[in-house]
Amino acid sequence: MKILFSDNTLWGLLNFRSNIISHFRSKGYQVVLVAPNDVNSQAFDIPYGTRYISVEMNRTGMNPISDYKYYRQLKDIYKKEHPNYVFHYTIKPNIYGSIACKTLDIPSSCMIAGLGHIFTSESMKMRLIQRFYKFALRYPQKVLTLNKYNHDLLIARHIVTSEKLILLPGGEGVDLNKYSVLPMPNNTQPIFLMIGRVLYEKGYSEYIKAAMVLHGRAQFVLMGPIDEHPMAVPRQVINEDVRRGYIQYIPFSPDVTSQIAQADCIVLPSYGEGLSRVLMEACALGRPIICSDIAGCRETVDEGVNGYLCKPADEQSLIAACCKFIECTFEDRKAMSKASRKKAELVFDDRLVCNYYDRILSMNL
Repeated sequence: MKILFSDNTLWGLLNFRSNIISHFRSKGYQVVLVAPNDVNSQAFDIPYGTRYISVEMNRTGMNPISDYKYYRQLKDIYKKEHPNYVFHYTIKPNIYGSIACKTLDIPSSCMIAGLGHIFTSESMKMRLIQRFYKFALRYPQKVLTLNKYNHDLLIARHIVTSEKLILLPGGEGVDLNKYSVLPMPNNTQPIFLMIGRVLYEKGYSEYIKAAMVLHGRAQFVLMGPIDEHPMAVPRQVINEDVRRGYIQYIPFSPDVTSQIAQADCIVLPSYGEGLSRVLMEACALGRPIICSDIAGCRETVDEGVNGYLCKPADEQSLIAACCKFIECTFEDRKAMSKASRKKAELVFDDRLVCNYYDRILSMNL
């Protein structure tokens, strides 16, 4: 049995799907990874017994010639490898990989982690891409989603039929053995930590505003890569906010756990998520959470139990949530830590996700 995974970055496969890759390897399957190489992936080792094939693609561009070359690469690889099943992730692999599989009669699935600006924008350009996506999504056997809002929206917009959709209620899950509970720090001033690609739509401006207002009462740390994305925050803007003393900035690092260990609370005031991996890991590590009350984030928080929800794109709501946490006693924070871990055990155990993948293969092979 040969299973192929296709993504728009090797880092995405190694960081988010290593549990599934290891699961299939443990069953004796051949596993092949297909993705562009990237700087961030160099921090990870390709799992033993897993092959990697590099491809070239423009992640964010819309040049039809470039995209066609990417499609031809995928088709040639799929034809040569002839896998029993292909799992696609992110927009371009979902579209071009699904079409390539259809032409070669290879069963496949694709995952729509977050709907992003392509599905939420009403511009002519985005509506055209939506139609192309809808066309391509006719071909995979199954389409995976990570939260009920996205699941229902895809049906309401007639992009995917309900029979084809699979909702993963715990997202892509986390390895609870790898992410064990960290002791809560007892910092004089609580340390808030925001982790993710440095994009405005992740709530960067709101986070900076909270750091400005609460300067002297808490520390605010930002960790993550500067991405090639239309909503990316320019490096000079980050540098200026660091110079002013609002935040500490840590570029991408594979050692996320050591940073979370020093933090009292993980913050993600995002505008849109599939189901945030960072927040699931924070739960597993026993950290309280403050995040936007949106699909893909709210699933990780029980209000007042393991954290607080804030309104998306609302500075004052985020500030109020941070103030609530600052006013908590150390015993309150330890209770939140225990509640986060409990939630991870009940909802985000990656063994539950492996069961879904096994069912998908059993239905289509």
